[in-house]
Amino acid sequence: MQSKLVHKLSIALIALVIFITMPLTASAQTTTTSSNSNTSKAVEMQRSKELDAQVKTLLKTNQPLTLTAKSAIAIDYQTGQLLYAKNINESLPTASMSKLLTLYVTLKYIKEGKIHWDDKVKINKALHDLSVNHNYANVKLRLGHSYTIRQLYQTAIYSENAATMALGYGVAGSTQKFALLMRKEAKKIGITDAKIYTACGLTNGEVGSLGFKGVSSDAENKLSARDMALLAMKILKYYPNILKTTSANTTKFDGQTMLNWNWMIKGRSQELPDIKVDGLKTGTSDTAKACFTGTAVKNGHRIITVVMGVPNSGQYDPARFIQTRKLMKFVYAKYHYVKLSHGQTVKSATNGRNNGKIKVKGGKSNTSDLAISNTQGVWLTKKQKLNIKDIKSTGEYADGSSVDAGFDKGDKIATAKVAHVKYMKGVSHRFDLIANHDGDKPNIFVRAWRWIVNLF
Repeated sequence: MQSKLVHKLSIALIALVIFITMPLTASAQTTTTSSNSNTSKAVEMQRSKELDAQVKTLLKTNQPLTLTAKSAIAIDYQTGQLLYAKNINESLPTASMSKLLTLYVTLKYIKEGKIHWDDKVKINKALHDLSVNHNYANVKLRLGHSYTIRQLYQTAIYSENAATMALGYGVAGSTQKFALLMRKEAKKIGITDAKIYTACGLTNGEVGSLGFKGVSSDAENKLSARDMALLAMKILKYYPNILKTTSANTTKFDGQTMLNWNWMIKGRSQELPDIKVDGLKTGTSDTAKACFTGTAVKNGHRIITVVMGVPNSGQYDPARFIQTRKLMKFVYAKYHYVKLSHGQTVKSATNGRNNGKIKVKGGKSNTSDLAISNTQGVWLTKKQKLNIKDIKSTGEYADGSSVDAGFDKGDKIATAKVAHVKYMKGVSHRFDLIANHDGDKPNIFVRAWRWIVNLF
């Protein structure tokens, strides 16, 4: 009897202890979760401050930024102004960064009406086999099933190789024809020395029968850092909506969730607290090492960065993002952005350093004030002042270094350069200038008098 009573009391005591401790345990878990979250944010802020201090020291002591990347570049996304360059013209393996060219061609063909988002691609055995090869793929494509161009496009951004090759089928009819199309479109935008074999970035041999016959199995896509930056520049110019997809953490495909490989977007481990990264594409392979073509905005000003050939210990090594963080921090600290607005006179833009005039032949006035044609910007170092040089006449009124009278206010009559800034090869170094007032011809009596004076 006593034994049964002791047993019941023991059970009751245990239950009471569990009841009492349950809320405490839950509270402890919540606190731990909150603590981890705060620690993560604290680590992020501390990391950013340390990087700011390192960059400040480099700039203060006039030391160059050194990156472990084999090549790297930073440019203004609109003008192609060169903000950082390291070995930017050497063609290097691009791995999955190749998919940016695939996406560009796809978006171009959709815009031109040659294909449509709802067009379907049927999965053949070669595509299916590639999709179930765990060395190269992470989502399965069902044999004989049809997927839309939109579905395949989404997975290409998230670096699915087999789906990207299937996208080539949908655009060009075969993976080989699509690779040839990629080469053609690359040349159109100024990429002249690219080597393109696959839509996804795998080697010719790794894609099996989807590759080219008679071509080495080791043949792989190669572009330079300059090529990748130019490609990203074109994508952002013509298809800016791509950022809605490249900035998303996940996407759904055929019931599966795919995670974005860009760890610098909002909410990911390599996010910068003061710089918003919202694209574009990573790439990793044994030959390419770790690569990343990124784009970021700070204070409303966007740049494009590329790092290639970053040594890494595997696909989960954040090395490429660490290098990109340094590069982005350096650029935003080194330069300030000067906006040139439409209609702003050259004299005003340069605070009088340049008079911004051009000679006018046969006009009421011998000169014309010049103004900025299109709103744009230029990045200058902290101590650098804006100077506009090499003003040349252009258009129908051009007459050597001067212009003929007869133009109206707002007509493009000249071009110029910004002094002491560099631009990427393949983009214009010059910008348009417009007349700030009408360039009327004088009446017949004034013209006659000038003719007589010139005789003597």
